[in-house]
Amino acid sequence: MPRKGRREMYYYSENEAYDDLREDFIDEFKDQLQLRDKGEKLKLVGEGTPFEAIMLKGGGDLVCPSIPMELVYLNCYVYESYEIDQAAKHILGTFDEVEWIPREQLEQIEYVLIYPMNLAEYQDKLVEENIAYMPYQDMAVTFQFCIEKGERSYCGDVTKEHLEKWGISVEELFEKARYKDLKEIGLQIVNMYDSLTTSFENDKSFLLKPVVPLELKQVYNVFSVNGGGAIFYPEAMELVHAKLGDEMLIIPNDVFGTYVHAQSVSNLSKLYEGLYGENEMKEETGEKRHKLSERVFKYDLESRKLVHAVFPKIEKHKMR
Repeated sequence: MPRKGRREMYYYSENEAYDDLREDFIDEFKDQLQLRDKGEKLKLVGEGTPFEAIMLKGGGDLVCPSIPMELVYLNCYVYESYEIDQAAKHILGTFDEVEWIPREQLEQIEYVLIYPMNLAEYQDKLVEENIAYMPYQDMAVTFQFCIEKGERSYCGDVTKEHLEKWGISVEELFEKARYKDLKEIGLQIVNMYDSLTTSFENDKSFLLKPVVPLELKQVYNVFSVNGGGAIFYPEAMELVHAKLGDEMLIIPNDVFGTYVHAQSVSNLSKLYEGLYGENEMKEETGEKRHKLSERVFKYDLESRKLVHAVFPKIEKHKMR
């Protein structure tokens, strides 16, 4: 999709759009900070990861709200709502109008949320930034502080220094963080049959409404403010289990959401083939930051953890 770049006309190729736009936006944002000349600096939460967010580092020990880089990408490229310079100016204006809170208020264990990402893709970056993380199968469980105030989110990385300060291991933090009131993570459990049926009914462009397969009544999309992190919260998964009334197959195909199928209506081999196909598509279209896992999981009600579903013997397609 062609886009205007900052200050000059050029085009982003689809498979590099996110990375190129991200770089241009950061350059533009820093330029505008220099023009403001208030001693502010750009600070990135989760730098270079799928959950990267923009905030300011000003004077003192106060924290401003953050804006997800994914939201910048959606507005500047996908929806074409803003040019890059307009987006940077708008965000800076937002930071001028909002409340800044003490860093000490934000950096508390009670505000830690779980943010998973692909281990192989981001492990080097996590080590480089000293971010606390825990390998979980082929995923990396990372953590961020997050306080929601109205429509604003105050976020920060949980680093290894925080673990040392609290005197706990990353495994202990994981256990503390995943038993949280589900209202605090903004849990959403969406039935795919109901969602698609409603969407088609409201879409006037369809002369003949597509038939939604009945088996989708046993498929849910599970997500939260921390994206696909919802699958690590036992109470969230047990809510889905209660809705399905069957053993679950969990497909963490995206960092921002996860599909959960009833085992009785799902074929494990086909789920793996579909997962590989979606991950290949992410690689080809420049969306590999959305890739979370290459494994399908089950939920163990006794241990309250995700366990690797038995891998069917199929040939994995090579990445192109």
